[in-house]
Amino acid sequence: MKQQLGKLGVREYISIAILMVGVKATEDTPIHLFSKVQNASWMIPILSAGIFFIPLFLLLKTMTLFQDKDLFSVIQKLLGKHLGFMVCLIIFLISSYAISFDTRSYANIIRTFYFTTTPNLIIYALLMVVCTYGARKGIQHIGSVAYLVVYLSVFSLWFALALCTQESTLQAIFPIWGPGKLEILKQSSQKVTLFADFFLFTMFIPFLTSIKEYKKGTWFAFVYVSLQISVAILIYICLFDVGMDGIAYPFHTAIRFISIGSFLPNVEIIFFVTWLMSAFIRFTAFLYLNSLMFGHLFKIKDFEHVIPSLATIYLLIGSIPEAAVNSSTEFKALSLNISGPTFAAISIILWLAALLKGEFKREKNRNSM
Repeated sequence: MKQQLGKLGVREYISIAILMVGVKATEDTPIHLFSKVQNASWMIPILSAGIFFIPLFLLLKTMTLFQDKDLFSVIQKLLGKHLGFMVCLIIFLISSYAISFDTRSYANIIRTFYFTTTPNLIIYALLMVVCTYGARKGIQHIGSVAYLVVYLSVFSLWFALALCTQESTLQAIFPIWGPGKLEILKQSSQKVTLFADFFLFTMFIPFLTSIKEYKKGTWFAFVYVSLQISVAILIYICLFDVGMDGIAYPFHTAIRFISIGSFLPNVEIIFFVTWLMSAFIRFTAFLYLNSLMFGHLFKIKDFEHVIPSLATIYLLIGSIPEAAVNSSTEFKALSLNISGPTFAAISIILWLAALLKGEFKREKNRNSM
């Protein structure tokens, strides 16, 4: 595959990771969590991060043995050509399913809150066109833009959350354990999908200067986004209390009511612009990542050329009739519960395969020489 290596700095990588994962605090993810454990949902991101830490640590430890290889190369090396291909194909299909319905969800947000008279298909198509254009520019350009945007995005999110505290009540978090500790633990183990992107980010390893830089950036972003999502959900709970049940997108609902004094009552457009930039970068990087995986699977050297085709396929999948989208809600929820544990299981399997094949022992011997 055609790759320009060594041009993605750790700062750019961290920026991409924060924007791709951290933005989940501003979509429908908080509602999915709240529907399961109510006012204890703010604990889920932290507990899920703690659970996913183990497979992610083992995955990075395994990837260290093959410092110049991406995830798919390591999978095929450790699991063999045929089994490795099947595992890689499953990963690609899960990722493709996620981007198809996530982009549709973002198009729905834009239309529902900001462009109510614009056809949803037009908004959706424009979103995919912009992301396709950005993905064609390459991961280095995506990283550069992400680094320019991440500070503004993070600041605007925390500023919006701070304004939300003016109308919040801390009493809303009680009873603090919600439906019970066992249910919280169960949902935390299922919702490791929140951090499944970090599993996919191992495809970016060849683009960074070293595996050490990659690991440093991964752990920094991993800790930060888990705290960001958790705090955001906590503030939504304190702001809306039991009313969270009837809100599809709490962040966008919240910014319609907050104000900066009497001189600037409507500030939602400011937060919308920064959120939209984050969304563009998220799906631009997501689209590039999927095309990279597709190119690896089918031995396409200039994989950038398949980006428009993949974007079109994802647009068609996400544009299925509204009734079909509603009927697929349960399947989507099931997918969200499965993908994270599946990636965690693959991480552990790769570590075991490397251990049984003696890769760790050989690496130790090489270092001792």
